[in-house]
Amino acid sequence: MHATEFLARTNRRNRNSQINFKVQQRLGECLQDLENRRRKLALLLHREERRLDEEREELLKLRVDAAQNARIEWIQMALMKKEREEEELLKQKQQQREIENSEEHRHLETKQILLDSKQAQLYQIEERRERRRRAANMDKVWQLN
Repeated sequence: MHATEFLARTNRRNRNSQINFKVQQRLGECLQDLENRRRKLALLLHREERRLDEEREELLKLRVDAAQNARIEWIQMALMKKEREEEELLKQKQQQREIENSEEHRHLETKQILLDSKQAQLYQIEERRERRRRAANMDKVWQLN
């Protein structure tokens, strides 16, 4: 029995050794598979992060470009408005010069000056009459006293 017991124990040790070897082999394969998955996932994450960074940079660039275009458009509109105002002012000045240089305008202006001076003279005459009338009234009051 001793020999049978030795053989049974040896068989059991061999079987346990083979099982341990297969377990270790399978465990190594699982660890290798896990490491491969980690590398692939890290690579995917790195690629995704790089893609997101590129998208973010593109969006920022688009925003900067849009803001710059808006500023340029605003400046152009302001310049165009200023040019229109200057053209309008020049046009008005030219019309004013043409009116002032016209014979009819000078004639009307001269006539207006004459009318104004006549009205001033009439006002002065009326004022003088009023002063004389008051002075005459004062003389009468003094003579009665």
